[in-house]
Amino acid sequence: MAKYRTPSAKEAEKLERAREMMQSGIEGEKDILARLMPTMAKSARDEMRAAKALRESVPESAREGEAYNQAGYAEGGSVTRGDGCAQRGRTRGKVV
Repeated sequence: MAKYRTPSAKEAEKLERAREMMQSGIEGEKDILARLMPTMAKSARDEMRAAKALRESVPESAREGEAYNQAGYAEGGSVTRGDGCAQRGRTRGKVV
């Protein structure tokens, strides 16, 4: 399992720029003129490709850390079952 970390300020800036580029590329591809003019659709795809390359220039651990932070997951802690069912140990999966 990969170790996640918070992206540095420079990495966060790259990720934000990549996100903006991707959104504008998607909007450019949806544009009605892109359907009529293949060069406009190509430029939108090129922008999305550049956004992906920029995003992948940031280490994976920082990208994953940012995704978890934005998703609102809490860090650490232990989870226990409230119904008393054993998940680990010698009694796991046995009918008593």
